[in-house]
Amino acid sequence: MRRFILFLCCTCLVLNLGAFELPDLGDSSSSALSSKDEMALGRQVMQEIRADPAYFNDPETVDFVSSVGHRLLAVSDDLGDQHHFEFFVLEDPTLNAFALPGGFIGVHTGLIEAADNESELASVLAHEISHVTQHHIARAMEAQNQNLPLTLAAMAAAILAARSSPDGAMGGVVGAQAGMIQAQLNFSRDNEREADRLGIRRLLKTNYDPKAMATFFTKLGRYGRFYEGAPAFLQTHPLTTERLAEIQDRLQSVPYRQVQDGPDFALIKARIQALVGTPHEAMESFMGHEYDINQPEERPLLYGKAVALWRNGQYSEAQALLEQVREKSAPNALFDSLRAQIVLDEGHGHQALELYQRGLQHYPDQRALIYGYIQALILVRQPEQALRTIADRLLLTSSDARLYEFQSQAYAMQNHQMSSHEALAHAYLLLDNPSAAMEQLQIALRAGDGDFYQKSQVESTLRDVKEEMAARKGKKKSSD
Repeated sequence: MRRFILFLCCTCLVLNLGAFELPDLGDSSSSALSSKDEMALGRQVMQEIRADPAYFNDPETVDFVSSVGHRLLAVSDDLGDQHHFEFFVLEDPTLNAFALPGGFIGVHTGLIEAADNESELASVLAHEISHVTQHHIARAMEAQNQNLPLTLAAMAAAILAARSSPDGAMGGVVGAQAGMIQAQLNFSRDNEREADRLGIRRLLKTNYDPKAMATFFTKLGRYGRFYEGAPAFLQTHPLTTERLAEIQDRLQSVPYRQVQDGPDFALIKARIQALVGTPHEAMESFMGHEYDINQPEERPLLYGKAVALWRNGQYSEAQALLEQVREKSAPNALFDSLRAQIVLDEGHGHQALELYQRGLQHYPDQRALIYGYIQALILVRQPEQALRTIADRLLLTSSDARLYEFQSQAYAMQNHQMSSHEALAHAYLLLDNPSAAMEQLQIALRAGDGDFYQKSQVESTLRDVKEEMAARKGKKKSSD
């Protein structure tokens, strides 16, 4: 997976999400590659990433990274027609982050752990957001005057092939794109400077420390001197001496700003430490140090150790340690979700339900609590309440595939087979897997337990999916 993601970064950033900076930024949305095409390519890549074991689908961690990203987006005045952004995390010790067409921004767990403060993480996300808002892939293609369908097909094929043969996939890209690689590399410095400049502007508009960009990039450069090769982030975002000097020059006139991290940053770093690797490796990472609960800076590590104990199946020890941390710390949704999850995994469904309900009263939008609550309702065989909760959440966010997966389980518990398979089809559609969605819709029609209106709805959705798949197939043929 690490080689796949490194290749992905090289393909999408060197070949390239960072193309070049025009003398006048002008309208960043005008490009040869439409926003719809960018989204289609990004979704195709994400389908493969989500299916990989390295996809770090931990709602607490993803929500935290997303909160940092959306805080930066809230002050951005250069979004243009780019309204979709999705932040995700990959379990990988390398220091890397990357952007894909369509607003998908990935961060490696290794980079989050390497950041000393939230502002350093924000500086990387601010940089990646700028690659997206400036539509760098589209600009590069426009500058090279390439045939768009051929370019999309070559990039998509190479990205997907990288899973089984990274070297062969890279060769495929070189063969398909030989005429544009060198020219795009010539633009990379201007492109990176543009992303730096716009990233600093985003940081200045928030209460993050903009100087963290220079601090973190310098740290990455030093890291490369002591370990074999540069960090992956610097391999795809070349940090020249001139570029670093320009960043520092831009920040020289910025007054000192003391920024205090929110409580979740240190907790999330400790949580990642507890969730990466095997359960045994996670436990070992917290050994060899005597933690002092009275030292505030050590409480996040004790929380992380509680997560590792829970993951290792040591539920009573995990709960006891978590309660110690809770007694000494301010209330936090991360504590509530772990506490309820431990109780749920111990098999105390009704007690877990009470804990989830209590937590949701204080943190109604915390996904880990929402998912845990629905999971507990299904466990104690209350599918009706689970379906009502899911319906309420879908009114607020209809693009959450996990909710449709829970909905499918709840309908199956009621033996509503058509509804169950229809819900699972919606989940697959949101994950951009139309072939799996079509299969579920066909099973739904064969179930025969729905009324006329539901059957008509399923048939209509199936027609739409078939039309979409035919359109994709036709586009692929036209590019061959």
